[in-house]
Amino acid sequence: MAEGELWVEAPGLALSSTVDGGLRRVKGAVFRQVRGHVTCGEMEAGAYPEYLNFYTAVDVERRHAVASGSWVDVVATAGLGNTINVLAVMRIEPDARALADAFRLAAEAKAVAACDMGVRRGGRRVGGDVSDAVAVVATGGAAQRYVGLGTDVGEELYRLVREAVVKALGDLGVDWELRQNLGVGYGDLLNVALELYSKAPVPGAGEVGEAVKEILDAYLADPNVWAFIYAAGELDAKAAAGCHRGLTAEEHAGDSKKIIADEALGVALAQYINGFKAVEMMYWIDREKPGPLVSLPMYADDVAAALLAGVLSRLYDKLIYGV
Repeated sequence: MAEGELWVEAPGLALSSTVDGGLRRVKGAVFRQVRGHVTCGEMEAGAYPEYLNFYTAVDVERRHAVASGSWVDVVATAGLGNTINVLAVMRIEPDARALADAFRLAAEAKAVAACDMGVRRGGRRVGGDVSDAVAVVATGGAAQRYVGLGTDVGEELYRLVREAVVKALGDLGVDWELRQNLGVGYGDLLNVALELYSKAPVPGAGEVGEAVKEILDAYLADPNVWAFIYAAGELDAKAAAGCHRGLTAEEHAGDSKKIIADEALGVALAQYINGFKAVEMMYWIDREKPGPLVSLPMYADDVAAALLAGVLSRLYDKLIYGV
């Protein structure tokens, strides 16, 4: 075994979308870390024969997960902004339609895991990356004509693929989740908060950067605050896809004034963090729309403004009243 490789011995009939994939008999699979740009032709030429070759830029030893059941074992590798690779090894003897159905189910479960983790591209949900690969291998066992949801094998396959992908992705980090759901990162929020404070500083207060960071960190550790953030991300993603009933994708992009739920969501978050003071500050921030807030989608801009309003109003309470 070479460095940056993860081998799985699983002799059987495989159906895969790897660069050397298709329908063929294999001895197993190898997950291989690549560094720098590698073409598909180079990956095909360098593939280990008789094995399925998965390629990724992530550290396969550190960023892989295994999930096992009675019928199925799953190995997945994944990284942020990178490839999600999935191998499902089934201890069954399927016919052609069942093998194809298992491949479909594994691909669906991988996509659902990516959506559940909040993966977005251009504000819309996506089920993975451009270079993802999925493979199913049947190593022999009980004959199966169907491997869809509603069958024991299919239910286990779907559950384990989703579980392995989520585990392989691991903790996405606060900054990444903010960018996916609000369109701004942790550093962006800090910078905008300080920019806004500079327009109305407390006389003699001095440097406030650490205080702002401390307050923001406290609220970003609150699952209730994240409920509002996730709500904004999901609503914007649904609307951007043209699936928000009564609202077209074009109306969403233009921040249609017939929608007031975005402001209601922001008001609720501001109220939760620091009452009416935060609500009033939210409207000031929404009028100012500093920095990246001006380009945020319909729901995210109000929730981002409310979060900043809560942080800043709490900062003023601390500086002025000591509470």
